[in-house]
Amino acid sequence: MADVPAPLIRHVSRRELAQNRYVWLATGGMYAVFALITVGLIMLVGGLSPLRMQVMTVILALLAIAHLRNEPPAIGTVGNHLVLAAMWSVIGISFWAFQPGGGVAIGAMMFTGPLIAVRLQDRRQIVAHLGAAVTFAALIVAFGGVDAATRLAVVLMTLASVVLCYCCVVVLEGAEAQGDELERLVRRDPLTGIGNRRLLDERLADEIRRHDRMQRQLSLITLDLNGFKAVNDLQGHLAGDELLRDVAEALVRATDGRDTLVRQGGDEFCIVLPETSPRQAERACNAIRAELSTIGIKTGIGVASFPDDAIEPHVLLHVADERLRDSKRPHARRADDQASDAAASAATAGAGPSAPQEHRAPTEHRAPTEHPAPPQVAPDDPQRPGRLAG
Repeated sequence: MADVPAPLIRHVSRRELAQNRYVWLATGGMYAVFALITVGLIMLVGGLSPLRMQVMTVILALLAIAHLRNEPPAIGTVGNHLVLAAMWSVIGISFWAFQPGGGVAIGAMMFTGPLIAVRLQDRRQIVAHLGAAVTFAALIVAFGGVDAATRLAVVLMTLASVVLCYCCVVVLEGAEAQGDELERLVRRDPLTGIGNRRLLDERLADEIRRHDRMQRQLSLITLDLNGFKAVNDLQGHLAGDELLRDVAEALVRATDGRDTLVRQGGDEFCIVLPETSPRQAERACNAIRAELSTIGIKTGIGVASFPDDAIEPHVLLHVADERLRDSKRPHARRADDQASDAAASAATAGAGPSAPQEHRAPTEHRAPTEHPAPPQVAPDDPQRPGRLAG
């Protein structure tokens, strides 16, 4: 795409690290290597229990397969907690499998703290996982028949792991705070606080690659405001800016945390809906119309879906823009206005907007913010040249 700016270096983010596919595959490969090493130890080293070593090999192999066949879970999901629990559990089990020495697991134990710090953001959850890991290893060591040297090594390594975990948390939190400020400066719209065109270009490309790999659908919504130029012309740019901020707040209420909401410029907005079919995207449009109706705004909307409409980011955006322009034509405008009126009536009657998707968590709509009554303006003249771009 010739008109797309070069991507910036990504700031440090534990959410992105947790879902980085290369890190995930490297972790799965590590489990596979450990499984092969365990098999070699069974054949070459005497004095070890074949049954315990075989159990250890099976556990490591299953973890390797699970990593290599699945996508990395996001922070805050049950899957992420299971990944961490499996990690520190297998380290504890290794003390039992390799007794009476168990020293082979000492090195792996040192990385327990840093890995927990990388895959979690809530400090309470970090403390809970670290406490569970230390307790589980201590119980295995205390009652698993390991020698005194291994017990002493576990105590020392536990202290080192806790200190490393704390250091990683402090460093990552500081780096993320600086990264968030950079994100606000270069990927956020200064007027509304939502994303800008650079964020859209980067996020849409990333999501299409991810959905192509997962063989799932993605939808894209573009919209602009009916009558926005008249607000600028009749009441001034300050009134137009206030209206854009109100619209951004309404769109935030109509979407959930997984959606990417951006202002492309002027009165044009765009929403990337991951794991959303065209039918579910239409439900999201109804939710958007209903939320905008609470501040007296009507809008044209265009929808395009991956892979049905396009497989390239810029083509998908072009299709959505074309459908947005189609919706602004007089006959389509009347249909959109009717849909907006129906959504407003449903919201007024207490039905609320429909859930955007069947499999997506329903959006929890907050009570509408008190806004000044929007100016009554005439719809855009379809023959008039383009909207204000500022």
